[in-house]
Amino acid sequence: MSVQELSTRPARANDIDAALERSLTNEWDAKIVTYPNERFPFNEWLLKRIRGMGYPLDDLSNLHAVVPQDEVYKVTKQLCADTNLPEFRRMLNAFVRDVVVPKGKLRLPVAVQRFMNVRIMLPTTPELFFPYHTGLLYGHGIASRSIWLPFVDVTADEDLTRSMQIIPIKKSRELAKQAIDERLSMAEMTKLFAAHSHQIKAGPGSCCFFSQEHIHGSGRPNTTGKTRVSMDFRIAEGIYGDLLGRKIPAGYFHMIPNTEEEEETLAQQKPREAAFNNGKPNIFYVANNSASTYAIPVHLQRYMLNDYMTKKGLKWDYELFDLEDMLHCPTLCHLIEDRNANTVMFSIFALPEEEGERNRLLETAVRRGNIIHFVNEDLQLANADDMKSIKEYLAFSKYGHSRLPIGLPLSGQTKAYFDKWGASLAQYH
Repeated sequence: MSVQELSTRPARANDIDAALERSLTNEWDAKIVTYPNERFPFNEWLLKRIRGMGYPLDDLSNLHAVVPQDEVYKVTKQLCADTNLPEFRRMLNAFVRDVVVPKGKLRLPVAVQRFMNVRIMLPTTPELFFPYHTGLLYGHGIASRSIWLPFVDVTADEDLTRSMQIIPIKKSRELAKQAIDERLSMAEMTKLFAAHSHQIKAGPGSCCFFSQEHIHGSGRPNTTGKTRVSMDFRIAEGIYGDLLGRKIPAGYFHMIPNTEEEEETLAQQKPREAAFNNGKPNIFYVANNSASTYAIPVHLQRYMLNDYMTKKGLKWDYELFDLEDMLHCPTLCHLIEDRNANTVMFSIFALPEEEGERNRLLETAVRRGNIIHFVNEDLQLANADDMKSIKEYLAFSKYGHSRLPIGLPLSGQTKAYFDKWGASLAQYH
């Protein structure tokens, strides 16, 4: 039987956790939330960055008249990259702590998307608009939350086509199941969802809180004659750190300091690249020995390791594979405990899942002065502070005792595949 013949539907918070369900159907059910724009002037920051690229722009709504159409994509990607600059992250982290956490009734610790999604919707490109979708259908986890911030005013009825459209959560659940059951085309889904969606009316100083179950999107071209510039990102609570789908902690999500004091301490730290050149050889380690790396081909891991070392200006000397079916990772243990070398590996989730074994390796590396580079997360283990941070991420994600392998979505499709594989494995002796 193919997996398409099995009954599937998106996961729902009410199947998993009563508190999560209350949160998603109240504070996070497409709610408009205000914030002090003078304290968090995201719109002005983006405008300044665009001007810094050489475009004489005075109003984001007029971007299409100032930035050549064939340069807009480049501008968009640069703005997304710029959201990882320290000055922006500090403003964003304060916004999360002081606005999102209290108004969304979230619990610390929380982690935030590493790079924000900056989106520019032009009135001159009728084919370039975002279709209706849900976060779940894009691989996001049931427990992550979304914040959408328009940086132009889209509160007027005539701004319908340049704003984002959204459907309340309970209706979204019903329609998403219908789309899966009836195997609707994109055109059929667009027509169905448009009939039930409403315009998000917000602007600088306001935003929309919603979940990964909400159907949302532009759904149609922008016909207003004005550009829309917006930003969206996701946030996750540590209590649900193993329900984040394919968007894993430390890679996609970065934990933020719980207080402004912690933020200031981190801001005083010096860049660390020079410390990585400790005179020891760097050895690549690739493996499929954990639940999270089991299905990641080693050649794809190797591509990421190569790219990481090139960007860091570091050289590598050798590569070792681990032995499959040996969950205690004997090659990794040998590399860290016996070789006088640094280890470059795919992820913190390639470490042994047993906490005692994992901690022994981390502590040994620090004691021997051997650096471990975790490429997917851009984390490095060189001292006790690094080890504390890595352990916090592993605890956030509940690594070793998560409900599913880190990086695998809790969904009807996952269950269908597991049921199919379980049936076939039952016949294997």
